[in-house]
Amino acid sequence: MACMGEAVRERTDALDAAGNTTAAIGKGFCIGSAALVSLALFGAYITRSKIDLVHASILDPKVFAGMLFGAMLPYWFSAMTMKSVGKAALAMVEEVRRQFNTIIGM
Repeated sequence: MACMGEAVRERTDALDAAGNTTAAIGKGFCIGSAALVSLALFGAYITRSKIDLVHASILDPKVFAGMLFGAMLPYWFSAMTMKSVGKAALAMVEEVRRQFNTIIGM
């Protein structure tokens, strides 16, 4: 599209692959940290509210529901963030396409 040589295409493909690998590794770290954060938040809640460990059993339906909801929140916020980044990227692509179609000689 930009009339660049094959060498440029090879370099940009390699950089794109490196970026994709970095993003995949980063997502793994995010998932692991979300699990640790949810566990830490549960521990902090138990400590600050001075609840006995006997009354904080995960077999209790209220405790279990709270843990599920708390564990869901980091993933939900991550999903909302990724969705907004995707929308912003799509808007940028559409704007570039519009400029290519409307500005002569670009």
